[in-house]
Amino acid sequence: MGNFQKHFELAKEKYEATITAYHKKQSRHEYSNENFPGEINKAMRKVWFAYGDLGYDGINGKRAKTVIDNLKIIIEFFEKRFEMNIYEENT
Repeated sequence: MGNFQKHFELAKEKYEATITAYHKKQSRHEYSNENFPGEINKAMRKVWFAYGDLGYDGINGKRAKTVIDNLKIIIEFFEKRFEMNIYEENT
């Protein structure tokens, strides 16, 4: 069966990594809620939540279009905030 202590230590390490990742995600959402207008916060959440779908199988065209549309909203917000062009569309 193997070494119980070794497996126990690995399980604890994975648990701690999961908790750390969860808290970082919560912090990101709390920061966004507190520092950005509702429309921008909503757009950022749509991009964050779509990441798994697009990163792993990348075949959901409708989801990809939603992400692109929301990224445009986010970019326009920051361009206005910082008075600079972040992205220029190729014409």
